[in-house]
Amino acid sequence: MVEQSVNLATATHDRTRAGGSPARPDNGVRELVDYNYLSTTTGERKTIRAAHQLYEHLISLWAPAIIETAHDLGVFARLSKGPGTVAELAADLDTDQRATRVLLGGLVAYGVLERSDDDGEGRYVLPEEFRHALLPGGTFSLVGKMAHDRHVAWSAWRNLGDAVRQGTRDRSGNDRTNQISETNYEDLTFGINFWAPPIVDVLSSFLAESGWKKDQAVSVLDVGCGTGLYSQLLLERFPSWTAEGIDAPRIIPLATRQAEKIGVGARFTGTVRDFWQHGWGEIVDLILFANIFHLQTDDSVQKLMRSAADVLAPDGLICIADQIVVDEARPTTAQDRFALLFAASMLATGGGDAYALSTYDQWLAEAGLERVAVLEAPMHRLLLVGHAGRHTRAH
Repeated sequence: MVEQSVNLATATHDRTRAGGSPARPDNGVRELVDYNYLSTTTGERKTIRAAHQLYEHLISLWAPAIIETAHDLGVFARLSKGPGTVAELAADLDTDQRATRVLLGGLVAYGVLERSDDDGEGRYVLPEEFRHALLPGGTFSLVGKMAHDRHVAWSAWRNLGDAVRQGTRDRSGNDRTNQISETNYEDLTFGINFWAPPIVDVLSSFLAESGWKKDQAVSVLDVGCGTGLYSQLLLERFPSWTAEGIDAPRIIPLATRQAEKIGVGARFTGTVRDFWQHGWGEIVDLILFANIFHLQTDDSVQKLMRSAADVLAPDGLICIADQIVVDEARPTTAQDRFALLFAASMLATGGGDAYALSTYDQWLAEAGLERVAVLEAPMHRLLLVGHAGRHTRAH
């Protein structure tokens, strides 16, 4: 996995108001100016409006800086024990009182904390839904994402210009896959668990509605499984299914523990396997590639496609969940815009891309596979694939 250090408000600002018009990105700044009443020319008004819009994008970095600093200082851990005033929090955290007030104000502005003045003294509260996302140990905790930002992303984004000048090729001139250490991968693999449930919901609904292997025992292969959450959630929904997750030695114990925690440990097998060097085992019904291909180069994707085709059952399916671009020229959907920004994240952190659907179709054809369906999910598209000529294509 690789992180994407982009502001989701700028990537998904096709959210609509009640009247159906596009919503503006919300980075903590509200539009207070009616530009038509400015004492300027029409051209100047357009420039001023554009400057405001660009400024909103530029200050997106305030959000991760404020939230991640609060995590580093222990603000969320302290507030998980109960509300506190500025003075109490500054004393408990050993921080400057005025500066603590400023930081807490920023967290309130972003909606991360709530402030209560019922007793005449401002007390800051960590809402329950944020508690699980901001503290370690939860299935959908973002602590790993914040650690990845600290260790990788912040410095990588500063060097984006160098990556644009030089590209991401190695000394021999070949494209590099995105290289991430196992430590950073471990941080991130938990930090983006929250992506999994809506993706699995979309996939499960499609499979159920299509009647694919209804009431049959299905074998799932989760390639580069990370925590294994995608296949584990499928096991929750389909009690007759079994799954094997393959990944690196440092990661598989994490997936095994999570399977036990979710209650599917008896049907989930974690296997340490270098899927670049060794075979993938027996024939399977469903192969999952969750957020794998955006890390790869053209050559490495094709290798994965061929390996998958070798072990896919004749009526089996491959599910690719990733940032897949359908229309690069006119990115009107949230998924397209997010994918294009995600590609910049890949560039900044060392390689990979958000590939176009037409490119996937070429890779599939070369491996004797074909697209069955494309499904929409938050920040992702799901590409369902089967052996060429074996499935009816869904539109």
